[in-house]
Amino acid sequence: MVYIRFWKKIRLRSNLFLNLSKKGISFSIKGKILMITINRKGIRFSKSIKKTGVSIVKYKHFHLL
Repeated sequence: MVYIRFWKKIRLRSNLFLNLSKKGISFSIKGKILMITINRKGIRFSKSIKKTGVSIVKYKHFHLL
C-alpha cells in the first residue's frame, strides 16, 4: 500500500514556522534546546541530540471546539 503525504513548512520568523498538511495547520517554535509544536490536538515538546538520531518527545493533549 502506498501513502501520499502532503506537508509544507513556511518560515514566518527566524524561529517561528507555519506547518501545512492534509490534516490541518500547526505552528512550531524552535529554540536552541527545544522545539514546541502547537496544533488542534495539543502541544508537542521535542528535544533531540544532534547527529545521533535520538530524540525525546512529550505530548500535552487538549481539545479545541
